[in-house]
Amino acid sequence: MTLEEKIEALTKNFEYLQAQNEEKEAQNNYLRRQLDAFMKEKRRNLRSSSSSRRIGSARVRREEDEPPFDGSSNGDDSPRFPRREPRQVTNFNDFKVDIPEFEGKLDPDDFLEWLQTVERVFEYKEIPDEQKVKVIALKLRKYASLWWTNLLTKRARQGKGKIRTWDKMKAKLKARFLPPN
Repeated sequence: MTLEEKIEALTKNFEYLQAQNEEKEAQNNYLRRQLDAFMKEKRRNLRSSSSSRRIGSARVRREEDEPPFDGSSNGDDSPRFPRREPRQVTNFNDFKVDIPEFEGKLDPDDFLEWLQTVERVFEYKEIPDEQKVKVIALKLRKYASLWWTNLLTKRARQGKGKIRTWDKMKAKLKARFLPPN
């Protein structure tokens, strides 16, 4: 193996490792955002449950501490604590909807079913366009992940920019995993 071939092989290996690193960073960022959203929801739930407990306990104390009403008015008829009922929190996002993984099998029906599911999840979760490519890149496994990594490496070698839109990524996926008409 000549020195030039070794350099080329090392460059390819470096580009592959760099793409893998970017993929892992995207996965970490996605998981970090998911964890942040989960923690915010938990804090919100804790606050609402603790405030309803405080309201309930304040109501009990007030009723025990207040003297019985004797019909006289001292000019201040408003209670010390406003009477509030605990809020009923209706959360339609309390169940998990996730994008399925795609392994890259060459069955067009499986691919089309996966693609339709992805579109429905995007619509339901209202995922912003700028995040769709990164989210899907995290869900590619086995052959599909290898294909995506090679595509990114090839584009980088050719001096092309990153694929940033879901429409472009979807077109690339269709070109690869659907048979030509």
